[in-house]
Amino acid sequence: MSAENIVYKADLQRVGSLINESLVVLTEYDKVKDWQKVKEKVISQNLLNKQSSQTIQGILAAIHKRFFWNHKFLPPAELLAKAITKNIPRNAKIQLLYPYICESDYLVKNMVSNFVANKINQSQPILTKNDVLEFLEKEKKTHPELQKWSDYLKGRWTRGFLAFLRDFNIMEKAPSNRLIKPPLRIETFTFFMLGLLDKKLNIKEILKNEIWHLYFLKNAEIENFLVEAQARGWIYYSRAGEIIELRPKYNLEGWLNGLE
Repeated sequence: MSAENIVYKADLQRVGSLINESLVVLTEYDKVKDWQKVKEKVISQNLLNKQSSQTIQGILAAIHKRFFWNHKFLPPAELLAKAITKNIPRNAKIQLLYPYICESDYLVKNMVSNFVANKINQSQPILTKNDVLEFLEKEKKTHPELQKWSDYLKGRWTRGFLAFLRDFNIMEKAPSNRLIKPPLRIETFTFFMLGLLDKKLNIKEILKNEIWHLYFLKNAEIENFLVEAQARGWIYYSRAGEIIELRPKYNLEGWLNGLE
């Protein structure tokens, strides 16, 4: 979608990051591979432990939008759900959810890619509520829909965004507003790397993909992950000067099947 066609929506503050809820729903989806059946089970058995059916419906709608839409560079929900059920660290599972949320919400993605990413590399990586509000104010020039947001809504969205960063360990716990680069798990990196390799992209497209920018990875860090994944027998990677060879030893589904 071109930039001029992107419309910002105030969705994040309604439900938040939904980490635990997403893990529950995706685990159930891996069992039955049928979204309608998952919805019915979540509602009938109240698997999310919510008191209001309206709340459950809102959560399920958000989860469906985040993980079951076709995102250009991200693996499909079936493979994400399979990954969630594997014996990998919980932190890796949480990190898997993060880019799907970014890709499903243009405002969140823009904030992360073009604002947080710049702030996080500064000597004083502080992001305050006022910083976010100033960013929203500047975005009005190209996104007139923001002019309709009340001060109350902007405040709620801003608090929701800062909570989102803390949920994914991109910001220290309150009351601190210091940004931090969370150490990415090798399992998370390999999931998305194999997903990109499955799409038959060229090496440059893979190494420069926007997924890595969402995790604030620099070129040297990406190479370190490639070396580690190679050492674990998950991919084949070699580099001699400017000549790079990168290919999978498994497709993504095959790699997931091999995980305990």
